[in-house]
This record gives sequence, structure tokens and C-alpha cells, in this order.
Amino acid sequence: MKRKLLAMALIAAFSVATFAGCGGGGGDTSSAAAGGGGGGDLNFGFLNQIDTWPAYSAIQDGTAEKYGLSGLDTQKNMQLFDSGMPMVEAMISGAWQIGDAGSVPVLMAALRYDAEVVGIASNESPANAIVAREDNPALKVTNPKFENAKGDAASVKGKTILVATVSSAHFVVDQWLKSMDLTDKDVTIKNLEQPQAIKAFESGEGDFLALWSPELYQAYGKGWKDVATGKDVNANTLMLYFAPKDWAKDNKDTIARFLAMTSTKVEEYNSKGEELVPDLQKFFQDFGAMKFSEEETKLDIERHELYTVDQQLELISSGDVEKWMIDIGDFFVRQGKFTEDELAQLKEKHFNITDEYLKAAKDVSPSK
Repeated sequence: MKRKLLAMALIAAFSVATFAGCGGGGGDTSSAAAGGGGGGDLNFGFLNQIDTWPAYSAIQDGTAEKYGLSGLDTQKNMQLFDSGMPMVEAMISGAWQIGDAGSVPVLMAALRYDAEVVGIASNESPANAIVAREDNPALKVTNPKFENAKGDAASVKGKTILVATVSSAHFVVDQWLKSMDLTDKDVTIKNLEQPQAIKAFESGEGDFLALWSPELYQAYGKGWKDVATGKDVNANTLMLYFAPKDWAKDNKDTIARFLAMTSTKVEEYNSKGEELVPDLQKFFQDFGAMKFSEEETKLDIERHELYTVDQQLELISSGDVEKWMIDIGDFFVRQGKFTEDELAQLKEKHFNITDEYLKAAKDVSPSK
């Protein structure tokens, strides 16, 4: 809670403008450089998600020190955000230097503020989902395009969907509606952050609820059922490491050390799997004040693929990341957040995706 209050205070203190008032060009992120560095003055923006665990664990157990990132503290240097858009807004105030957010808000950061995508934390497509109450008629209908999804135009048109807009979950909603030849205009989209959305849905508001993990598992605990996941409707969503461009260029070594450090922890995550359940439960409780059952934690592991440095480089070189970003860019155009010209600008600069820092991370070795 202290981390979240600190993040909110920093946003307010710097009078950060919302995206609705932003122009199309890159914003001034030079102030972020003031907070940068390789030690205790390096701050991070994170969500309460499983791909935050590698950095959290590395700071807690001293791995960060071995990678030359000394003086870090999970309470002071890791800021918690409810979703990616508030994190992006805090970036332009200099509140943090390296962030980890979904591909949807990161794409907005790349366009509006010229943020650089410096790495790939995880694939979270199966962990973004639309749910409904058990008595929703849409659950009895197979989607016309995707066999693992539910709902058709007749059972969805005119209904209300609760979702944090301009989020990965919103992108899943968009792709789901598109599969039924529907758009946002055919339904009512109510913008709520996840905690508020869950409470509203529980009280009877809305027909569908779109969430991402770990809040998604609260929905399952209440008996709500999957209508569609991101994976079901080809809404490929990644958690991406990103940074203000000017700061990143001046602090290449720091980013490389961070990526090498987290990669070591991802190797541990991939090798131990469910052995890490107790550690992950403690992480979710300590970092985000959220209690996870053993079953929920295992499900979260199952629904997330975390990437080492080598795997990130392979994914970028395959072209898949850029292809998926184009899909999200098209979503923004449909939402009226981007113009066609702005999307063309992003395509021209390859969405600010770079493997420069990952390649540098391969040359980083921990101290003994």
C-alpha cells in the first residue's frame, strides 16, 4: 500500500496530464533521467503480477547486488500500480526509470512519449479473460469464429462490459467483439479499475467482466466462468519492459544489468515451476497485499510464460512481437486513440522495440 500511495503522490506532485490531452508527438521524458542510476535511486514501475517476481526476488535475496544494482529495496524502489496507464503517466514525471506493463499501454507510451521497449517480461495472453455469471446465456453459445470462446452477436449485442479501458483486457474484449462482427458501439463499455469492477460485478452491475491476473482468479473463486481468454481469440498480449528513451540511452549498462538479473530469476522460475508456489504466495501477499491459494498460484504459473534474455532475443528476431503490436495498433485506431498516420509512424520505427539492451545483457556476469 505504501508503494501505491507513493506512486499516486508522485503523479499528483508532478501534475501529470492524462492521455486524453496528449498530442501526437513524443513527450519530454528528460526529467526521468534525474531519478536514474545503478543503485538505490533506481525506481521501477510494476503491477502485482507474476512477472514482477523475478525483480522482487532478486532484490530480496541479494541477486541484484551481484549484478551491480546495489542499494535497492522492494519497499522503496518498486512502485505498485493498478494498471499500465497510470504507470505510463508516472513515467513522464520521472517517478520510475524501468517499467513492466502490458503491450497495450506500452504501445501508447511508445507513441505519445517515445518510450523504448527494452525487453519482454512474459506472455500473458491466457491470463487476460472475459468472464460472466453462470446464468449468462452467452456461455451456452459457441463463438462463430473461435471454437474455445463463447458468445455470439445475439447474446452479446446491447450488453454492458466492465473493463479497465486502454488495457490488455480491453484488447481481448475488442478481439472478441470483432469475432462476432461487433464493435464497442454495439455494447456499453464501462471503464473501471479491476478492484472496483469486481465489486460492481458482484453487486449485479454489468453482463461481462474483463480482467487479467491475479484479479482474474478472484472471479473464478466467485463462480464466474470464462467467456474467452486472450489466447482463445488470438489477442496476443505481452508484458513488456520499457523505459524513457533519453534515460535509457544514457543508462544502457543499468538496463542490461537489470535484464541479466531478471533472466537469472526466470531460469529459476522455469526450472522449479510449482516448487516456487510458497515463494510466489508470499510475494503476492507482501508486494500487493493479495492472498493466493495454492491452486490459484499454480494456475497463474500455468497461464504465464516468462522469458530469459535468449528467449526474448529469439522472440524479437522472429518478428512476432512487432506483428502483435500491429494488431494492438489497429485496435487503437478503432478506439480513436491513434490516427492511421500515427500508426504508420510507429510501424516505421518498429514500435520502438529494440534488442540493443538484451544483447548488452548477454555480456553481463554476476560477481562471485
